Amino acid sequence: MTVSETMDYIQSFQKGGKPVHDLSRIHALLEELGNPQDAARVVHIAGTNGKGSVVAFCAAAAVAAGFRVGTLTSPFVRRYQDRIQINGQEIPNDALCHYCEQVKSCKVSKACSQFEITFAIALLWFVAEKCDLVFLETGIGGLLDATNVVKHPLVCVITSVSYDHMTILGDSLTQIATQKAGIIKPGCSVILSPDNPMDVTCLVQETAQQKHASLIIPQMLDCRILTETLEETTFSYHCFQYTLHMPGRHQVYNALTAIEVIRLLGMHGFLISAAVTKQALESVQIPARTQVVQYEPMVLLDGGHNQAGVMALTDLLHTCGKSPIYGICGMIHTKDYVTACGILGQTFDEVICVDDFLADAVPAKTLAAYFGVTCIVRTGTLHKAYIVAQEQAKKSDGMVVVCGSLFLASKFLQEKDHPNKNTLL
Repeated sequence: MTVSETMDYIQSFQKGGKPVHDLSRIHALLEELGNPQDAARVVHIAGTNGKGSVVAFCAAAAVAAGFRVGTLTSPFVRRYQDRIQINGQEIPNDALCHYCEQVKSCKVSKACSQFEITFAIALLWFVAEKCDLVFLETGIGGLLDATNVVKHPLVCVITSVSYDHMTILGDSLTQIATQKAGIIKPGCSVILSPDNPMDVTCLVQETAQQKHASLIIPQMLDCRILTETLEETTFSYHCFQYTLHMPGRHQVYNALTAIEVIRLLGMHGFLISAAVTKQALESVQIPARTQVVQYEPMVLLDGGHNQAGVMALTDLLHTCGKSPIYGICGMIHTKDYVTACGILGQTFDEVICVDDFLADAVPAKTLAAYFGVTCIVRTGTLHKAYIVAQEQAKKSDGMVVVCGSLFLASKFLQEKDHPNKNTLL
């Protein structure tokens, strides 16, 4: 298969496939492939927000300590291959084609979802390349997620849990947390992000007790935030000082979670010193996670697309942002855009709503109606919106914030990476 044929094949599958009520479909696929998941030493990570950041922090530390590390994250930002990596390097095209062909040859693959196909390709590559450690991020939920076929993870991790994918996971935090906690395995240590509400914490505690799994929640009493800017955050935790170049208070919670994961990995023979961890955390920057993409004028790009993600962005802007703020916002129908616009409308001075980044985008005029009267609202194309917002920010010494969807962030970065006369940058 060529790269083009491979991508056509992968994209021919629905994102979620047919609804699942158990893991029999992915079990059948992996059985045909020789059960590669049983050969991997896995850290399994579920949650609504923060999964990708925790994976990045942990993987950076493990790589810096000399281990060979595979990561599967979701969704991709710049291109499909960036979700499957070893030691920070995307899966090469020849490997993608080779392992995709193996998956395609399986009889049961026709009934699978795109995520299941991706998961199988990633596992085959990780095992063939003899990864010491694999960090697996769930796609949606946990209990019925394809990645939950892993029987004996080294550590289970649950990051921040909030409202998202409610048609699949349930319309209450307890229901959503039940799905996330479904990754907890008997006797396996569980780490829970410290920023979870009490009903989520109680649900995870009960599940851990039922599974005889030890639960660790980083203690905020042991953490002191020292400085916060749009460029970096410094904090101390257990007598060590850390610097993050991923701005926002929420990234401190993700870093604390990662530090506890790294500590537990030492009990499984993966020794990573505090000095290595400190240096690794400082090096991590993930595209579209409150990313400063330009300084004159300042342009911030953020892919947060649910209530918690949007609130984390606005908290950061209130603490560290410049004023006035010119927003460019686009969202998709499957997200709670009404709530998101209400939150953003309290922070932006002006906003231009866009819808030309994805076929499934909420129409710009529809989005604009939910920003209320607290800011000036317009509509336009992404290209024109970016030109106008930059001009306004330059004149007023303000900043531009592009936000609302990872698809919007992906479009923005793709055009930034490959500029031409028809693109934004």
